[in-house]
Amino acid sequence: MSGNKVRRDDTIGFGLSFLDVLSCGLGASILLLLILKHGVAEVASDSSQDVAARHARIQQQLDDRLSEKAALEAELLVSQSQLREAVENREALTEQQKQSQQELLEQLSALSQARSDLETAKETVTDLQAQREAQRAVAEEAESVAGQTGQLGGIHVRSDGVVILLDRSASMLDHSLVEIVRLRAAHPHYRDTAPKWVTARNTVGWAFKHVDLGNSFQVLTFSDSVTDLSGKEIASGTTLKWLTRGDPGNTFREIQQSILKTEANGPTNLESAFEVIATLDPKPKQVILITDGLPTVPGTARLRSIRGCSSPARLSPVCRGRIFDRAVKLFEREFPKTEISTILLPLEGDAGAMRKYWTFASNSGGRVLTPAPNWPPI
Repeated sequence: MSGNKVRRDDTIGFGLSFLDVLSCGLGASILLLLILKHGVAEVASDSSQDVAARHARIQQQLDDRLSEKAALEAELLVSQSQLREAVENREALTEQQKQSQQELLEQLSALSQARSDLETAKETVTDLQAQREAQRAVAEEAESVAGQTGQLGGIHVRSDGVVILLDRSASMLDHSLVEIVRLRAAHPHYRDTAPKWVTARNTVGWAFKHVDLGNSFQVLTFSDSVTDLSGKEIASGTTLKWLTRGDPGNTFREIQQSILKTEANGPTNLESAFEVIATLDPKPKQVILITDGLPTVPGTARLRSIRGCSSPARLSPVCRGRIFDRAVKLFEREFPKTEISTILLPLEGDAGAMRKYWTFASNSGGRVLTPAPNWPPI
């Protein structure tokens, strides 16, 4: 009995604890109900209005932005159109400026050509006057009469230390440019017997006759290269030696035979001839130059490096004059005490040669002679 008896204290203790839990839960529920806010329908109504108002505002802002975008696009189109017009106007103005510049350049070129023609005409008149005065001076100051032809010599050839330079360029064949071209293509016999070339070679003998026996001399021919009496080209840097008249190979007859074998061909390089004779020691007392006009080759310099010269195919009188001036400067530097005299044969279209050769000879104490076709009588 005692083992199955329920204890009163244990039952009562369990029941009170459960009731306490229930009471607490009920109190909490009531407290929650009191705390929570009532009026749910009213809150829901306020939220819908706010959403609608916010939507309206956003829509208005969107419409405003779209309007601004449309306005900006319209302004962009206007700006692009104005930019295209500005570019077109600038291109048109640039083209107009180019045309104006081209017209101005053409006018300047025409003016320059007119001035050049005027200068050329003035030089031609001056050259003709100088040539007439030179011929008159030669006639008045002639020192001897050349026997059977009656032509005046006018040049005093020294008896010692004489260099005779013969121009053997193609222009020495004739005074006419057309005839020069024809003779260059003709048989060698016609070139050898051309009157102008015969006169040039005979002039070498005339000058050589004035050199006394036993005295020094040198005879060279030049065109685009310089050669001795045997026709051998004298290379640059070679030291030239004096010859003595009367030695074997240096008699009058032998000199004449050597000169008769010389052929006229090529351009005129006067500067190279002066460079070769500059190697002589002692320096020559006199140089007899037999030529027909201004040179066409400026030594070893490039033609385009000389102001006024463009190409060998187009050698203006101004260009040839500057090439000659280069040769004159070389001569005056190398031969300050050497006299130079020129036998100037005629050449069509080179009227300026007389004035320049006359000035060149006068500065060194020499003379210029323009011989008749039958001169000299040897």
